[in-house]
Amino acid sequence: MSMTEHEREIALMEQERIDERQDNQKRMAWVAMASMIGYTVAMLLPFISEARLATLTEIASLFYIAQAGVVGAYMGSEAIVNRSRNNKANSSQQSPRVGR
Repeated sequence: MSMTEHEREIALMEQERIDERQDNQKRMAWVAMASMIGYTVAMLLPFISEARLATLTEIASLFYIAQAGVVGAYMGSEAIVNRSRNNKANSSQQSPRVGR
């Protein structure tokens, strides 16, 4: 069964949209990881006063949980996407049964 030019164009546009979404998710994960590192480094700087350090420490646990959630969601979604791609590739490589 052959796809028409219009169907191929729609499939290509859909794949481009999916790729763009995955790239955006990857950028969000990298920014989350960088912000966790930056936050940690900022708390260790010598010119941060004790009062500010206490405030930063109070909100640190929520900040790290939120940022780790972003990274974990990205990793989980990538695992699901890769799993579905592998399943599709495996099913298309198997030849259909002919007779018994």
